[in-house]
Amino acid sequence: MRRLDDPFPSFRFLLELGSLQVGGFQECTGLQLETKVFEYPEGGRNTSPLKFPERGAVSNITLKRGMVAGSTSAALYNWHLDVMTGSFDSAVNPHLRPFDAGDDIDDRLAIVLRDERGEELKRWRLFRAFPVKWTGPEMKADSSTVAVEALEIACEGLEMI
Repeated sequence: MRRLDDPFPSFRFLLELGSLQVGGFQECTGLQLETKVFEYPEGGRNTSPLKFPERGAVSNITLKRGMVAGSTSAALYNWHLDVMTGSFDSAVNPHLRPFDAGDDIDDRLAIVLRDERGEELKRWRLFRAFPVKWTGPEMKADSSTVAVEALEIACEGLEMI
């Protein structure tokens, strides 16, 4: 049983794309916020420049997983293809802007960290997110490694819940 002061394990997480849970992943990198710094060298102050916060930045997030069969097997590829070609089919894309103005698209994309029992520990909502790069597996006849696909997602905001 996990105690409240125990750190969270980081090995069980998934991507929610609309109402679709797009399976688990083996790696998630880039959950990062950064504040740019403006340095001003003030005259007479020789020890260090003054520093002021500027604009914030949100890193791109990269998800990697072993390729699988099943209903969500092509979800990442199809989502990137929809964005790349600008052809959004509402029948197959759960991330489209809803017709109901009260339904916010920013509530529809999240990375969810779960514990060993599958219970939610933390959630990161991604604001105005879209895929910018899909990478298929590297295939080698002399290797027995798992076929891995990767998706890089750009977003304008990140909220930890």
